[in-house]
Amino acid sequence: MNPQISIIVPIYNVEQYLHKCMGSILAQTFKNIEVILVNDGSTDKSSAICDLYENMDNRIEVIHKKNGGVSSARNKGIEAAKGEFIAFVDPDDVIEPTMYEELWKSAKQLDADIVVCPIKTINQVINRISISSIWNKSGCVLNKQIIENEIIPSILVNKTYSLVSSVNKLYKKTIFDFYGIRFDEKKHHSEDARLNFTLLMIIDTLVFVDKPLYIYYIRERGSLTQVFRPNLFEYIKDNRTFLVKLCEKYNMNEKIKFVTSHFTNVTLLHIQDVVLNANLTKVDKQKILLSIMEDEVFMNDILSYSSPSFFYQVLKVLSIRKKIKLLISIVRIKIGVQNIHNFIMGFRSNID
Repeated sequence: MNPQISIIVPIYNVEQYLHKCMGSILAQTFKNIEVILVNDGSTDKSSAICDLYENMDNRIEVIHKKNGGVSSARNKGIEAAKGEFIAFVDPDDVIEPTMYEELWKSAKQLDADIVVCPIKTINQVINRISISSIWNKSGCVLNKQIIENEIIPSILVNKTYSLVSSVNKLYKKTIFDFYGIRFDEKKHHSEDARLNFTLLMIIDTLVFVDKPLYIYYIRERGSLTQVFRPNLFEYIKDNRTFLVKLCEKYNMNEKIKFVTSHFTNVTLLHIQDVVLNANLTKVDKQKILLSIMEDEVFMNDILSYSSPSFFYQVLKVLSIRKKIKLLISIVRIKIGVQNIHNFIMGFRSNID
């Protein structure tokens, strides 16, 4: 008998986290699962750990492949999956024991194409726990009309209701098979969001379960997903274009201004990250910043951008005038002042 749920785990050099992740998967109260471990060319002990689990439990299948990125690994898993539903787990996270039992019950009882739960984020860097928001109608079916008239417009103004990530969901496999939907292997950023937003335009039914059943960790020195990308602007621009087309597709041209403003803001944050990145040479920083400031799309957007603060107004003016050296100095001064302020506040707090 085929499994009800295929759980796909893309794996690359995560030996220190893999046992804990697998322990949470094998502890699921829902037993009719298969676990597809896609070893994406790991060079540490992850490969051997995968084989160990495959020998321990006949529900586990291991696929070894050359390194091609997380999207490539997930796609391999989709192709191999035999379950009625597909789920994804990242190998440095864990899931609650009842996660798939609860998502599966909702999917079956409500005939949902996708079931979503909130994500609990445990930030070990700043010692903070947060839970992502969901649509306020938990446990009921959102049909195509509601998805198009309420969910998609919310996404366009950055209210994403836990819909960006792929790991907190249960998907009907037929959606992937019938439409040939896959992760974009050319993308190494925002690939989850693109896949899920594409699926929202296709599916008929969406259900939320108001329990944070997926646990995502942000660790010291960054998690597996926290990597500086010098070419991030290309991804920012691509996502902007996608959402603008979404506005046009659903006749929501009034949302375009918000979309372009949001991505201008994201670009200005990226500019600051470039300036402050210790691994980039001065020449590399100037080259990256110049490529952004010479981009026609960015220039058109920033001209109509409403700055949220005086600092961002300065960044706007310097970007328009391509004053790269001055911009670099201003960003460094701002961060320096901020660090001094934080030190003084911390010192006062200790005295009090």
